[in-house]
Amino acid sequence: MIFFMDVKQRVWPLPGMFLLCVLGPALLGSCNTSIPYDYLTFIDDPALEQYSPENRFLQEQLEQVKEGEIWKRLEPLGIRILGEETISPDIYLDFYASWEYEDRYGDIPIGKIFFVPQADPLTRRKDTSLAACIRGEETLIPIQYLKSPFVALTVDGRSLGDPAYPLVKVLGVRIRVAEFLQKYTDQAVRLAGKIQVLQGYLRTLPLIDQPPEICWIAAAGDLMLDRGALEILVKEGPQGILGGTAAFCADADVTLVNLEGPVSNRGTKARKSYTFRFAPQAAPLLRDAGIDGVLLANNHAFDYGLEAFLDSLTYLTANHIPCLGAGVDMEDASRPLRFSKGTTSVRAFGLASFPREKNGWDGLAVAASTDTPGILHAGKGGGEQLKRRFAQDGALDILLFHGGEEWSTSPTLATRELYTDLIRAGADLIIGSHPHVVQGFEWVLGKPVFWSLGNYVFGGMDHTPGGEDGLFIRLGFRGNTLVYFEPYALGLTHTRTDLVPDENLDSFYKRSLALRDRSSEP
Repeated sequence: MIFFMDVKQRVWPLPGMFLLCVLGPALLGSCNTSIPYDYLTFIDDPALEQYSPENRFLQEQLEQVKEGEIWKRLEPLGIRILGEETISPDIYLDFYASWEYEDRYGDIPIGKIFFVPQADPLTRRKDTSLAACIRGEETLIPIQYLKSPFVALTVDGRSLGDPAYPLVKVLGVRIRVAEFLQKYTDQAVRLAGKIQVLQGYLRTLPLIDQPPEICWIAAAGDLMLDRGALEILVKEGPQGILGGTAAFCADADVTLVNLEGPVSNRGTKARKSYTFRFAPQAAPLLRDAGIDGVLLANNHAFDYGLEAFLDSLTYLTANHIPCLGAGVDMEDASRPLRFSKGTTSVRAFGLASFPREKNGWDGLAVAASTDTPGILHAGKGGGEQLKRRFAQDGALDILLFHGGEEWSTSPTLATRELYTDLIRAGADLIIGSHPHVVQGFEWVLGKPVFWSLGNYVFGGMDHTPGGEDGLFIRLGFRGNTLVYFEPYALGLTHTRTDLVPDENLDSFYKRSLALRDRSSEP
């Protein structure tokens, strides 16, 4: 029989065992009721003792492990964590931290921390290399620490959530028995059983940080299918008019555009300088092209009157394309597109606020009300309607906005004030259209704003200043945090568009930097 002495299990010679049972019942109680405990202790990787934000985060994760419920489950097995007892531990848990690709994190992984190289989005960088990260040329931070005005870079083309993403630090543990016990065969055999159970418990621990899923939002500006574009779409498919962006639309989790015109073959042409209308077959073709939602709160949704506007709602909705900022009444017009991926819940809204046209046509005349179909217009309470809908629960609230001044390269003061008010109310991302030219990007109260993406597909823009250029954006979000920032330059040729070299982003970055410099002025 094995007895406890000095709160620690030891093997006693037979005479000692007899004396203890006969003479010491007052000290130990019955010999048959003593529980043989083995004590364990934690040994941290010495590298974690060096101060750095990275190590501080790892230490926090280790503390979560050490304070977890698992250790309470070990008590019935005869294992306790060594506290203030002045004895030597029987079992050591050595904790290690290393990059996953290094494979030096012990025997059992118990946690994963995902790092990203952070960068200023206006430095024109989208990607870096693992080699540069290893050489210390990048600033690496846990994804939980990323916040504006910084975004993450992909690593050798891989983003968080991709297979073989390299910047994963693994917390692991190795279990070992104290050297002085290893020479006792019976002790080693007995501990082997306990360690086997302990290993099983550790392997069932949920990893501290699960692989993050990135929700990819793709967006472009004004999509106009008149002037021959729809015919090309029918004959050649999405790539015929969308070029290289067709793959982006298909691959994104959510793709959003501004649709410049009604989907209908009915209605009466409005008295306007320019009117557009697309045959009903456009709706299923847009869905096949990967378009998940369209902004109809714009100055062309009523180009053929109420009849064509209502047809648009019918045809697009029937093809599972939500019409943002448009509906049979104000309540309907303020309903969002909803989508979820992993921990990211997306809601996309639409709103308009554009000036009266030179020909006299005014969007306020077609604004939705409590009992009237139309577009959601900021001038008729649309902004207040959305403020009541914005979530405060961590959801990603996107607002597609159609407004500002046409052919202007920067936002108007009224637009800026409206955007700021909406962001303060809960909007997490605002994407603008209507000016027909690309404007800049800006952080407004820590939220990303694209003032205007310009044209996407728009026949008739040949030789117009800025009208032949567009901006396509791919944005990767984790919750409501912008992680990846990927702008792509577009070139429009008649009724077709395609990706063009990044040098064509010069004006976008220049205008973005000008906005940032102005906002930093005293």
